[in-house]
Amino acid sequence: MKIALLTYHYSCNNGAVMQTYSLCRYLKELGHEVQLVDIRQDESEYQPFYVKAIKAVIFGYRIHRVIRKYYPKLTRHYGSLQELQNDPPEADCYIVGSDQVWNPDISKELMLAYFLDFGKISTKRISYASSFGISEWIIKNNNINDKIKELLNRFAALSVREEQGKQLCEREFGFIPNVVLDPTFLNYSYDEFCKGVKTTQEVICYKLNMTKDFWENIGSVGKMLGMRLTLLNYNYPKKGFHYCFPPSLETWMRKLAGASFIVTDSFHGIAFSIINRKQFVTILNEDGKNSRLINIMHEMGLDNRVFNCVADMKNNLSWLDPINYENLESLISKNIEKSSKYLINALQG
Repeated sequence: MKIALLTYHYSCNNGAVMQTYSLCRYLKELGHEVQLVDIRQDESEYQPFYVKAIKAVIFGYRIHRVIRKYYPKLTRHYGSLQELQNDPPEADCYIVGSDQVWNPDISKELMLAYFLDFGKISTKRISYASSFGISEWIIKNNNINDKIKELLNRFAALSVREEQGKQLCEREFGFIPNVVLDPTFLNYSYDEFCKGVKTTQEVICYKLNMTKDFWENIGSVGKMLGMRLTLLNYNYPKKGFHYCFPPSLETWMRKLAGASFIVTDSFHGIAFSIINRKQFVTILNEDGKNSRLINIMHEMGLDNRVFNCVADMKNNLSWLDPINYENLESLISKNIEKSSKYLINALQG
């Protein structure tokens, strides 16, 4: 089957890149022909021009290297939803997901593209692990919401990544999707990145939101574990931390695979901690947007590894007890099998 996949493929976030790669790899191993719909999100932020320029050069080089080395063929580049609607990619099936493709705060003016508002109505449409990334729907325009209902009705199979997303979809749009795992879990190993990696005496800090709490308290975690702290995604060298920025995709994967312990507030930091069977903790974000983090930890039986802040780790030392992955193997395998079965059945149906 010829599949066109729409996701956040063109991103400076290694987690977004890996979920794209993972789903493409899995679909190709099932025997399908896959192409990526080349429509891109604006990830720019308010910074001095020279900083943005330097980042753009580094990011541009790295993402194009990833595209050449790891991605399947891309469609023509689409600069807008209208361009996509006027000249949609030819495919037997359109798939949208994973990542926060249904979060309007991220998709913005391209929002309807991620509800597959293009192509022939007769083309099969599937969502795989699409995430809203929010617990409450923020669009109050009835015309837009009615349009989304109409688009969701065209899908042959619907799935989301979080239980909260399932509840939101049912409450706002009247559809009850399946809940499946992020596509990174569909592949049991990533030896193409991590073969030969040895465990190092490092606490890898993959923290997307650098808070006062983190800076003030993470040093105590390193001392309790007797390991050095490595910052995986901080822009500047910091006294007391090993520096590793900006990591290439391969370095990022190998650092996570080789860590003795991981502290993260990232969904894909959690995902690869579990995939690599690592000792780790999840720190919730102060903005309250934690549903996807809480959900994956609950699904994998790891609720006791979730902390509101790093300071809480000094008062509750349960995290010093290692995760017994042998006890979790059946639960992890069950969730992977359920997710894989959903996607296979959706493609065959």
